[in-house]
Amino acid sequence: MKKLLFPLLALLAVSCSPQVYSLILDVRQPSQSGLDLARKSMAIVTMETPDSTFDRNAASAMARVLEQDYFGGDEVVQMYRVPSADSVSLDLMHSLVMDTDADVVFLLSSTIGMPDDKARLPLRTILNVYDSMGEDKVHGFKGSAFLTPKDGTSDLSDEAEKVGSRIATRFLSTWKTESFSLYYFDDFNSSSWEKALKLAYENKFGKAIDVWTQFVKGGTALKRAAASYNIAMAFYLLEDYEMAAKWLDMADSLENLSLSQGLRKRIKSRLEK
Repeated sequence: MKKLLFPLLALLAVSCSPQVYSLILDVRQPSQSGLDLARKSMAIVTMETPDSTFDRNAASAMARVLEQDYFGGDEVVQMYRVPSADSVSLDLMHSLVMDTDADVVFLLSSTIGMPDDKARLPLRTILNVYDSMGEDKVHGFKGSAFLTPKDGTSDLSDEAEKVGSRIATRFLSTWKTESFSLYYFDDFNSSSWEKALKLAYENKFGKAIDVWTQFVKGGTALKRAAASYNIAMAFYLLEDYEMAAKWLDMADSLENLSLSQGLRKRIKSRLEK
C-alpha cells in the first residue's frame, strides 16, 4: 500500500453524526500476467535438464525480484528441483503445490540452442504457473531471446540473471490510485479518533485497528458500527479480505452506514479473484 496524500476532512455540520475522512492511496492490483499474487506464498521449481544450471540462476534472480515486491525483500521464495518431464499437466502442478507447500508454484524450463554465426545462443523458455488459491488451471508463458556469453567463456550466469529478472516483471504488482473513506467523531474522544486516522495515514493500519477496537467495546451503536467499519476498511487495506468482511458484517449488524455498501462491493470483488 502506498501513501499519496494527507487525508482531507469532509466537513459536516457538528452533530452526533460521524464525519468522514478521505484517504487517497495507491492500491495493489493483479500483475500484468493477470494473476493476483498478493499475500500468497511462492515457490520456483526447475527441471533437471542439460540447461538446469541456467534455469537455477534465472530462478534465483526471479525470486529476488518477487521478494522485493511482495515480501519487503525477505528471502521467502523457496526453490526446488524436479526430474525433467516431457509435458506439464494439471496433476503435476497439483503435486508440486503439495510438495512445496506453496500457494503459487512457478515451473521454469529453458532450452539453449547452438550458436549462430554471431556466436549468440538462442534461448527458449517455458514458464508454467499454478495458483492454488485461484482458477484451477495451469497458466503457460513462453519466451525467446539470444544469449551472449562472456568473451572467451561459456559462463551464462549474468545472462541467466537478466532473463530471470525480466520474467519476474510480468508478475509484479500493478498499482491504482483510489479513495477510501473512514469515519470520525468530533466528541470528547476526538483525540483518539484523530490518532487512529493519523496512524492510517501513515499506513500503520494494525495500530489504527488497536485504537478503533476500544470504540467497539462500548458507546452508542452508531459509534461501535463506525469503528467496526473503520476496522473493516483497515483489514481491506492490509489485503486481509476475509477479516474485512467479518468486521463489516459486525458494522452492518449494529447500524445502517452509508459507506458500507461501497466497501462491501470492494471486498466481494477481491474475494472473487
